[in-house]
Amino acid sequence: MNTKVKLTRIRRNSLFFDRLSSSPLRDCVVMRENPIDVMLSEAKHLAFSFTYEDEILRLSPQDDIATQSLTGEERPTKSLLLFLALIMLTLLSMGVGGFVQTGSAAEGTRFLASYGGTAGYQLPLWVNKELGFSKKHGVDLEIILIQAGSPNIQALLGGSLQLTQTAASSAVIGAARGAPVVIVATLENKLPMLLVSRPEIKEPQQLRGKVIGINRFGGSNDAAVLMAVKAWKMDPKDISMLQTGGTAARMAALLSKKVDATVQSYPEIFQARKLGMNVLADIGDFGFYTNTSNIVTRSYLQQNRAAVKGFIKGQIEGMHYVKTNKEGSLRILRKHLQVTDPEAVEGTYEFFAKRLPRSPRTELEGIKNILVSIDAGDKTPADFIDMSLVDEIEREGFVKKLYGS
Repeated sequence: MNTKVKLTRIRRNSLFFDRLSSSPLRDCVVMRENPIDVMLSEAKHLAFSFTYEDEILRLSPQDDIATQSLTGEERPTKSLLLFLALIMLTLLSMGVGGFVQTGSAAEGTRFLASYGGTAGYQLPLWVNKELGFSKKHGVDLEIILIQAGSPNIQALLGGSLQLTQTAASSAVIGAARGAPVVIVATLENKLPMLLVSRPEIKEPQQLRGKVIGINRFGGSNDAAVLMAVKAWKMDPKDISMLQTGGTAARMAALLSKKVDATVQSYPEIFQARKLGMNVLADIGDFGFYTNTSNIVTRSYLQQNRAAVKGFIKGQIEGMHYVKTNKEGSLRILRKHLQVTDPEAVEGTYEFFAKRLPRSPRTELEGIKNILVSIDAGDKTPADFIDMSLVDEIEREGFVKKLYGS
């Protein structure tokens, strides 16, 4: 295998990451932006792309929050190269190159799906894999974690995946720029996030002039902050946003006073409350904003409808299991979250289970709000989704049979 690693500086408004230059985010103070686009390619099997920022360089929550982004003059760190190598080895061990092939009838269609983060909203996918629901429908599912939305979309476009479960905004931003990706199912039509602040900040208006930590610009984190700012009738100029990285990095930044507030979900919310932090808002209360969704390329959907349908059926069964089998769901959740505190795990389950719909239908209003947030409100929301398989599954009575009504 002749693998090349190429580091390329990208500008702030590059595809999949940062908002368009005409976005309302231009009025916010940008405190750090050094995204690096790390492209991996292997001649026959891999066409894989990641976007790395501070959070990807972090190896554990204990690392110092001030980990520096790479500059144009610096070379990739050992930890970064090691991370890339591990991802490649994982993919190759799964036989990524062969995942588009169909195995025997007993094996089903090989199907590699990625997911963009480790949190409770991934539970139906974990259940689907653990209990083999999609396999009953002819799909031999394998899953892999790739942090954040944009790297998942890039991997999908490169042909390394059959599907990704990640933030819908990543797909919408890409498709708005011409990427041939489409949303085929949605697990969350509202953002499952809460805005938490340091103990001294008890009211939203106290955030004026303060710093709010987010994962990256152009993702669901900064969308959540802007939704909150709008609901509180504040001006985006009143606050500053700092890219601090993933879940653990944002929590570390909050605890170390690098930021005054951040966006989190469960189980981190449980930890934050125990440490005296304040929950200022549930972002889901501010309206629809399509989040965790199943995304494929249009060509794969056209050529492999049966496989995608089998996967979605498995997802629906996973959603039903989560809603109706608490103990089994908690067992799977503990395994994947690697959280030992039983109260934190149960709180995570309760938060997400009650939000799951029976059928993974994408709400057009949520897509519309994504488009408005990226200054593409003139585009038609229906052009970014394909509910034909969900329609088929519902017409066949699959969902009603599961729930008995």
